[in-house]
Amino acid sequence: MLSFIHTADVHLDAPLHTLTDLFEQRQDDFRKTMRGIRDLVLDRQVDFWLIAGDLLEYHGGRRSTALFLRDLFASISPVPVCIAPGNHDPWRADSFYQTLEWPGNVHWFTPEWGAYEFPEKSCVVYGWGFPQPHFFESPLATFPGKLGGYQHHLMVLHASILSKETEEHHPYAPVVLQELADTGMDYAALGHIHKAAQFLHPTKKSVFAAYPGSPEALNTKEQGERCVLYGQIDATGKVVLESVPVGQRQMRRREISLEGTETMEQLIELLEQKLASERSEDMLYVTLTGERAAHFVPSTAVLSQRFSRFFQIDVTDQTWPDVDADKLMAEAGIWGKWLAKLALREQQATDEEEREIIRLARREALTRIGGSMR
Repeated sequence: MLSFIHTADVHLDAPLHTLTDLFEQRQDDFRKTMRGIRDLVLDRQVDFWLIAGDLLEYHGGRRSTALFLRDLFASISPVPVCIAPGNHDPWRADSFYQTLEWPGNVHWFTPEWGAYEFPEKSCVVYGWGFPQPHFFESPLATFPGKLGGYQHHLMVLHASILSKETEEHHPYAPVVLQELADTGMDYAALGHIHKAAQFLHPTKKSVFAAYPGSPEALNTKEQGERCVLYGQIDATGKVVLESVPVGQRQMRRREISLEGTETMEQLIELLEQKLASERSEDMLYVTLTGERAAHFVPSTAVLSQRFSRFFQIDVTDQTWPDVDADKLMAEAGIWGKWLAKLALREQQATDEEEREIIRLARREALTRIGGSMR
């Protein structure tokens, strides 16, 4: 039985623009997560630690972080650490990947396909690394083929499997699933897509490739638990994967309707109820929605202060006042004419995207009208 830990897209020293004052604390979270993954490698006594790119940012990555990684990898020697650089950490002459001396158990893949042989495990680990941040060709086009005489074949690759899971990302290093299957790998450890996904072999109908997802959330799209993959491969080449949570904090998004709310006190009480189950160590992005009393305008600054028990809370107001739009249009004043024009535009809209833009404009109009009513 062969085993491994597979992670990708850690993005150490990434800018994290949404955090500002909390940046250094969040960077410490990322380092804690890497130490946690290291501990998992030791606890599970795996054969390999596979890292599929975007480990340490090429732009903005700090020497101290590179030294942290060097010492971390040395602490699990002789367990092999196999790393395939991605678009955020390409294999460049001036990157820390080349300018630092790394422990002997760290194996780097470059823009020339590499194959590290482990005869004692009857295994070969293949990999390829980005030469620059933007690469739009399939790296499999130059794959030389697998070596003979070994029982197990693994691949580490930062790439875009062309599927629904990759639609939101740039198609860097695009790979067709059938072409990946044709390489004959038992398992392909992938990186680039921050959402976890597993892929079945087109013929065998069993898992043979996966994205573990980012182990720490980098933006509001990366909600919930963040994981790495623990994998086992038996003598027949069958792969079994387990998602293991490793993230220090979760990114959470909540939408809360203010319908019927007329005062800040009522709003604070409502949020206390709605957020009671949320963990204080997490990062919350709360959107206030729905119709509210025209005389009441929520203060997001007050709410952020009152709920400062959370590591981070960001409150956005997308409510609108309970203004009688039909009555205003009937009165034919300036506000009524504005609303009537928007209503006509909505009727004439040719698609849903245009209608949604007009609805947003209507909400903005109602908000301004409500602001003038006391």
